[in-house]
Amino acid sequence: MSLGRPLPVLSSLVSDEAVSFGLEVLSDSGVPERIEALLAHRTGRPRALPVRTLLVGLLLLAIDDRPLHLKAVTKLLWHRLSPQQRQALGVVGGTATRKAFLARYRQVRYLFHRVLQVMDPSVEQKNRVVPLCELDSMRTKLSVEEIEARRQVLEEVLAALIEASVRVCSPDELSGFDGSVGLDATPVPLYSRGPSARTGRSASDPDGGWYIREGDHREVTGPGGKKLRKIFWALDATIVTMGRPPGAVAKYPNLVLGISLARPSEDPGGSGTRLLASVRDRGWPAGFAGADRGYSQCLPEHFHLPVRSLGYSVVMDYKVTELGYQANSEGAVMVDGTFYCPAMPELLVAANADHRAGTIDEVTWRARIEARAPWRLVRKQGPDPDGYERWACPAIGGHPKLCCPLREPDRALGQIPVLVPPADPPKICRQTAVTIAPDVGARHRQDLAFGSEQWARTYATYRNTIEGQNGFMKDTAHEALAQPGRRRVRGIAAQSLFVGFLTMAANFRKIAAFRELTANGDGEKVVERARRRRMSITDYRPPPPGG
Repeated sequence: MSLGRPLPVLSSLVSDEAVSFGLEVLSDSGVPERIEALLAHRTGRPRALPVRTLLVGLLLLAIDDRPLHLKAVTKLLWHRLSPQQRQALGVVGGTATRKAFLARYRQVRYLFHRVLQVMDPSVEQKNRVVPLCELDSMRTKLSVEEIEARRQVLEEVLAALIEASVRVCSPDELSGFDGSVGLDATPVPLYSRGPSARTGRSASDPDGGWYIREGDHREVTGPGGKKLRKIFWALDATIVTMGRPPGAVAKYPNLVLGISLARPSEDPGGSGTRLLASVRDRGWPAGFAGADRGYSQCLPEHFHLPVRSLGYSVVMDYKVTELGYQANSEGAVMVDGTFYCPAMPELLVAANADHRAGTIDEVTWRARIEARAPWRLVRKQGPDPDGYERWACPAIGGHPKLCCPLREPDRALGQIPVLVPPADPPKICRQTAVTIAPDVGARHRQDLAFGSEQWARTYATYRNTIEGQNGFMKDTAHEALAQPGRRRVRGIAAQSLFVGFLTMAANFRKIAAFRELTANGDGEKVVERARRRRMSITDYRPPPPGG
C-alpha cells in the first residue's frame, strides 16, 4: 500500500547564541555541578547524558515558550541542535528510526527522574489512581531528616536558578533596587484530577490540594454561610517579586527573586519567610514587603516576627474584625497597627471600622485618618538588635503635637487639646518614653499608619506589582503557568523544577522589555502612563452638515 508523500520532521534549529546563553546561565547557577555530585556513584556504566544538557534543554524550551515535555526535550537535543552544538553538550547517538528515538527519550526520562529523586521531599505515590484507603501503605518510607534534606536541596536549587536569571542584569541595571518586594501565592494547576469522595479514588498527583478561590483556602464556607466550591487541584506558588517605590521611574526591571511550591494554604507564612530569608542570604537589601490578608492571618512567630528580623517592614491589610484596638503596652495603645496616645478620641479609633461598615463617607474617613497623626507616639530609639523600640508621648518634646493636662502646657499652647486624659495615668503618661517589645501586637504591627495616603500608595504599589507578575507568568502565549498540560510530569519536585525554569524565562522577558524601554528613553513615560479609556464622548459627535 502506498503511504503517499512523506511528512518532514518539523523543527527549527536553535541558534548558537541561545545555546551559549543557556550554558552560561546554568554554569553561573552551579546547579548542574551540584546535581551531578549528588548523582555520582562508583559502580555501573557511565551515564551518556550529562545533567547540564538536560537542564539546558528545559531552559531553552521555557525561553522558546514551548511546553516542558520530556519528549520535547528529546526532540530539541537531537533534532533542533546543530552537530557542533550536540558535540558541545555531549549529545551522542542517533534518532534515525522510531526505535532509536525512543531509546534517546528513555535516556532523558531516566535522567530527569534520577534528578528528581535527590530533591523530592514527597512520600506520595504518583501516577496511580488507587483507593484512598491504600494511600498510606503506598507511601515511601523516608525519615523526617531525609524529607527535610531533600526539601532543602529543592529550595536551594530553585534559589540558585532564579538568582542566575536575575544576575543576567549588570550591577548598574540593579543598583537602584531598595529591597522592597511584593509577596503572594498564586495557584499552579496540576495535570491531575483531584481525589473523588464519590468513588473513593485518589488523585494521580497526590502532592496537590484543592484550591479555593475565596478567602482562606482552608475554609469550607464563605460569607453568609454560603458553601465554597472547590475550584481545581493545584499547588500554591509563593513568589517574591522586586518592586519600585510608588510613582518611581523604571530604573530596574521588577524580577522574581524567589519562588517555592506547596499545597494550598500549607504554612504560607513559613514559605514566605523561607523565601525572604533566601533573598537576604543572597545579598539583596530589605525594604518594604507588601503582603495581603492571607499573611496578616499567620501566627506572628511563623511570619511577622521572622520577616521583621530580616529587616523588612511589612505593609499589609486587615480583616474588618481586626480593625480598632489591637494591643496595649505601658498604656500605649495599638490601633490598626500603629501605637497612639491612650486618650485618642473614639471617633478616630473607629475610623477604619466605620468606613468599612459604610457608616461614614470617604471624605469623613479621610479627615479622621489625617486627624490621627498628632496622636501617634513618637519613636525615640530603635529598633535595637533585639527589636525593642522606645516611644515617647506626643505631648512632650521640642515640637509637641498635643496639649495634655498631664504634661507641662508651656510648650504645647495652640496644639490639639486632650479633653479626656486617662483617670489612672499609665507609664506612657508619666514617663518621657516607654520601651515596647517586638512581640507586642506583632501580628498587626506595621511602620506605616494604616489607612493613610502613604500606606495606601505603598500597599497598592507592591500588591499590584506581585499581582501583575502573577498575570505576566500566566500569559498563555508565554510561560502559561495556569496551563497544566504544558507540565505533565507529576509530583512537587518536577513541578518545582518546571516552574523554576518558567520563572527564569519570565525574568528574561522582563529584562528584555526593560532594556528596550530604557534604550528608547521611555522610562519616564511609565510613570505618566494614563489609565486606559474604553470610550470617548467624541465618538458620539454628529457629522457636520453635508458630511
